[in-house]
Amino acid sequence: MKTTDNNLYLGFDIGASSVKWGYGNCQQGLLCFESVIISDKSLSGLQNIFTKIINKVDSKIGVNNIKGIGIGTPGTIERESGKLLGVNPNLQFWTGLSPAILVDPKLNLPISYDNDANVMCLGEASLLAEDLDVVGITIGSGIGSGYVRKGSVFHGGHGFAMELGHITVVAEGELCNCGRKGCLEAYASIEGIKSRAMRHLHYDDALAWNLQDILSRARDDLHLQGYIREGERLLGKSLANLCLILDPDVILLGGGGTEGGLYSTQRIDAILSESLPGINRARTSLRSATLGNQAGVLGAIVLAERKIV
Repeated sequence: MKTTDNNLYLGFDIGASSVKWGYGNCQQGLLCFESVIISDKSLSGLQNIFTKIINKVDSKIGVNNIKGIGIGTPGTIERESGKLLGVNPNLQFWTGLSPAILVDPKLNLPISYDNDANVMCLGEASLLAEDLDVVGITIGSGIGSGYVRKGSVFHGGHGFAMELGHITVVAEGELCNCGRKGCLEAYASIEGIKSRAMRHLHYDDALAWNLQDILSRARDDLHLQGYIREGERLLGKSLANLCLILDPDVILLGGGGTEGGLYSTQRIDAILSESLPGINRARTSLRSATLGNQAGVLGAIVLAERKIV
């Protein structure tokens, strides 16, 4: 078993199809980053992945050098119980459980966990000045959002804050996966655009599309282009409303929707400028997130270290 003099923290970022993981600390950043495909989407399957990763970490650096574990997961975590609640379509098998159940208790390590969008935002915010208020938005299969206020994640009174994807943007509008109508996610997420294409444009295979399929078909379909531009506009308007409520210093846009070319940070910035009073617009900057798919793992590491320190 190899050892190191560093105090290291192990971070996990659970996605729909893979578990990204790595170790590091706030001072040195991310020292290792890897990804494992989820082939068995069950509780035992996920526990097996965690066990194999921890065994690999033990062989690489010695698990005795890991001082804490952080986990980012889809779904809403109730603060009082620490259990996953709310809409959690990718991991329904462990709704109602604590994410700590994935780690062998024999390790006897402190475990911190939070919603994946919060953890992504924490990772990105850790690269900025600690006295900033930072909103992080991920545009992918859904719309994720987090708010880090001067170094700490804002959860609201019960852990349910910052569900930007489920604010109503169109009264009695498109049906969302959450069961409500008119949510931002039903218009601006990748899955939302695919669902609209299937329902209204009669693309029977739309739900099987990836992002590049959407962009390819939109080149020759003005209606599909219109759905994309509408999603972008509603996202920009929603961010403007968020600015009027939270008054953040920085908004960071990440996820496949911006990184893959679905939306333009420059166009969303222009929507912000036309939607906000000048005094608000002058004080909030919109930027692209910089860490890509590593943000969640770094955020989980930061979450774990700050719990200890």
